[in-house]
Amino acid sequence: MKNIYISLIIILAAGYSFISCTREPIRPPEPIINNITIANLRSIYDQGITTIDTNVYIQGIITLTPEYNNLPSFIAYIQDATAGICLTVTGTNTFTLNSEVKIVCRGLSFTDYNGLLQFGDISIGDQSELISLTPAPLDPVPVTLDEILAGEHQGEYVMINDVQFKDPGTFSGTRTLTDCNSSVDVYTRSDAIFASESLPEGNGIFRGVASVYTAIQLLLRDPAELSMAADRCGNPTMIYITQDFNSIVQYADVSTLNGWLTYPEQGTKTWYGNTVSGLGTWVQATAYNSGQASVITWMIAPQVDLTSASEPYVQFESADGYDNGATLELYASTDYTGSATPWTSTWTLLSFTHPPGSPSGYSDFISSGQVDLSAFNGSTMYVAWVYKGGAPSQTTTWEVDNVIIAEK
Repeated sequence: MKNIYISLIIILAAGYSFISCTREPIRPPEPIINNITIANLRSIYDQGITTIDTNVYIQGIITLTPEYNNLPSFIAYIQDATAGICLTVTGTNTFTLNSEVKIVCRGLSFTDYNGLLQFGDISIGDQSELISLTPAPLDPVPVTLDEILAGEHQGEYVMINDVQFKDPGTFSGTRTLTDCNSSVDVYTRSDAIFASESLPEGNGIFRGVASVYTAIQLLLRDPAELSMAADRCGNPTMIYITQDFNSIVQYADVSTLNGWLTYPEQGTKTWYGNTVSGLGTWVQATAYNSGQASVITWMIAPQVDLTSASEPYVQFESADGYDNGATLELYASTDYTGSATPWTSTWTLLSFTHPPGSPSGYSDFISSGQVDLSAFNGSTMYVAWVYKGGAPSQTTTWEVDNVIIAEK
């Protein structure tokens, strides 16, 4: 009887052991990963956090990739309904333009690269998931040029109305986009597949991605997205004076041009023509090598009749070289009579856009913008440029070109 009892215990134990060994193990719960918006992601960096250490993910549309060679191979941009951001990729970049993806953020870091907030480095196979190759199309965000220049919408696919490229040419390099009041750079890499295509000549709609490389810039996705065939802004309805200085002889005073005047108020320097091969001709003033402690010299455009004017303006381009403090000022007068002492008349100082100072070389020519002259409507008037410097400490060279006085 005792043996039977022991055998029964052994059998039951063996059965229990069999059941225990064949039972399915309990799987641990999946980690919870929370969705955050791209705006939330950007705000994390604003709070001083540089690496994500929580289980969160972002989801959005890829708005720009290197597919057209207008980006480095490790860069892409993503956007959701709240914001956009630049991504950096480790390994092969297989993000597809206009696809929808999910990116797990834990372990990824932020970088401020020349003013552009970047997020990565993403291993696409490990940290991203393709949601759809054909999601609902993402509409660009309608913005103004001034909003872009204020640093808003960084990393976003944007649309700007009523803009045009300032000068003709191809997309390659840095080109200026303007609404005839403000301007921003559009940058295209020289190896982009559309770099050699001609810029649109008209005014209209620009679509691209807002970015930064030291300064604010826009990046193209595809020139086919541009719609710029309307009449250009800034074309004058009436021209009073236009002067490109191409006819002036090198080193000749500007007074050799019909109606133009130049007089030194202090020192003996005047405004004169200069030509550089490949760059054209302009007029300039400088105290460099003058040996004169004070150089103040005037250049005056021909008299303008504004008795019937409505919205007159003056516009020109200026550049400076080896900037060390000499200044260029713009004035207007209604009581100047053409005398050799213009400084004895009443002149109104006018504000204009100056080029950035270039202490070690020459700046690019920069547009002054349309300087309003409507305060002088109903009169005849003169416009003057005044150089103020002196050797040896203030010898900046100031250059002026492409003057126009006209009606909007």
